[in-house]
Amino acid sequence: MKLKELFKKQSKLDICIIEEKGLTVHILIHKKILALQVELGELANEWRGFKFWSEDQIPRDNNHPNQLAGNPLLEEYVDCLHFILSIGLDYGMNWRVQDEYKTNIYSTDITKQFNKVFRYATELESELDYTIKCIIYIQLVETFLGLGQLLGFTEKNIVQAYMDKNKINHDRQENGY
Repeated sequence: MKLKELFKKQSKLDICIIEEKGLTVHILIHKKILALQVELGELANEWRGFKFWSEDQIPRDNNHPNQLAGNPLLEEYVDCLHFILSIGLDYGMNWRVQDEYKTNIYSTDITKQFNKVFRYATELESELDYTIKCIIYIQLVETFLGLGQLLGFTEKNIVQAYMDKNKINHDRQENGY
């Protein structure tokens, strides 16, 4: 999946937020990683497939698998993508690696794929060498893209939903969110 354009869009949003809120960039990475983990939890909650105790394990897509509006599963997915891209910008990944990321399906078991994404997100918080963090970041992105594929999203769905949500996020900043 080509992410160059999404990195550009995310950079503009990040700059807008940092300037609007008067933030210091270098202290945000830990908050972004936690925010990503929270959003991953919200995505898993909308997916519902891990809820072995429940009779209701149907994903919350409201029969709109290809639209952001009315599809909380896709909306949570792109919320995660916003933080993944933002973290990548902080690591300089928008220009250090390839424009196109492959899709890594670690397991066709969606629960295992989720767990792998959580693992990579958590490892970014570790005190690791920068080069190793960059490798982990690439693994995070590719495994996250694999998760999207397992959840039934196409590259086109993801990009359009990202663009839609990015506009919403800019509107929110303009309106004092």
